[in-house]
Amino acid sequence: MSKTYFLTGGTGFLGSLLAIELIKRGDKIIFLGRQKGGESLQKRTESKLKFIEPDISLKNIEIIEVDLHKENLGLSEDFINQFLGKIDAIWHLAANLSFREKDRKEIFATNLGGLKNILDLANRIKSPVYYTSTAYVHGQRPGVVFEEELIKPNCFNNPYEESKFEAEKIIKKWGENENNKFIIFRPSIFIDVNLKVLTFFGYYAVVYALYKMRQNVKKERIKILIPFLYSKSAFLNLMPIDIAIRWMLEISSNSKAIGKTFHIANPLPFPMKDITRQTFDALNIRIPIFSAPKSFIKLCFSFLYYISFIIKPIRGFAKKLYYYKYYMTEYNVYDMKNTKEVIGQDIVNQFHFSHDFIQNIAKEFIKKLNK
Repeated sequence: MSKTYFLTGGTGFLGSLLAIELIKRGDKIIFLGRQKGGESLQKRTESKLKFIEPDISLKNIEIIEVDLHKENLGLSEDFINQFLGKIDAIWHLAANLSFREKDRKEIFATNLGGLKNILDLANRIKSPVYYTSTAYVHGQRPGVVFEEELIKPNCFNNPYEESKFEAEKIIKKWGENENNKFIIFRPSIFIDVNLKVLTFFGYYAVVYALYKMRQNVKKERIKILIPFLYSKSAFLNLMPIDIAIRWMLEISSNSKAIGKTFHIANPLPFPMKDITRQTFDALNIRIPIFSAPKSFIKLCFSFLYYISFIIKPIRGFAKKLYYYKYYMTEYNVYDMKNTKEVIGQDIVNQFHFSHDFIQNIAKEFIKKLNK
């Protein structure tokens, strides 16, 4: 039986691909969002979906321009009331993804203020909320991270993590009312084998910074004598987005998932050594790679960041290393008890990676950039 959903963030990396799958299932999607750069939400949405899936039918979608920062999303009461009892769930994916401290105010306004307004809307129309958080709400807290715990760390790596932590507190508090139904998804770092949607966040942000640095050098192959350091104990949790979407749809269809949190993470994370080597290889950069203590690596990343204000060609790459240094030197294990109860205990068999998987991911991204 087809369902009707509100969807925020429907033109983003995850949102657009999730929307495609929902449309293919026969569900009706009502996209909530705003115009951007003078382009209407209607045009942005339709062009994005058609780019991903040229043959997709858009007859079962509806577009409503809203402002997540406004009460009732800027919609009239009469307009909202027509959806009472007619929306099966609100998929809330819209977020400010910036890591920059100078964007803190805007990040919190969108990631907390926007969520509060979505929850108010859910109350008005009697709808569950499927909320996308992040696996990194733990900040700089070592050890195993359990799905049902929300423990504030001594320090967050960036305001984005902190905003998602506070947002989870808000939705959990909202869910204390037995009439308010929610599911929280905590994804790790998304990658897409086919890269149907070009994105510049997560792993791709680092590859893009290297790509920009590489463009300044005309040689086909670059040889760097200064070594790049990695931690032997560091792994990066790169999650194939197609598997993530399949899990999220299966979890959302299970009534036992209501009120729970689910880690959407890779049970076979990649060693930082392999990621580093294969990423540089994809860009034809020859550089010695050595393991080193975590504290020394973080110090080197910080040093590169500060000297990048003098050496302009490395500035973009150095900034990304600085922003992502925790993820590149530390590793948390993600408990997946809830996820396994719905998806199945043997989730490892869903992950099959070739020896050059990361290199191929990076090459595909570079190929898209060159187009």
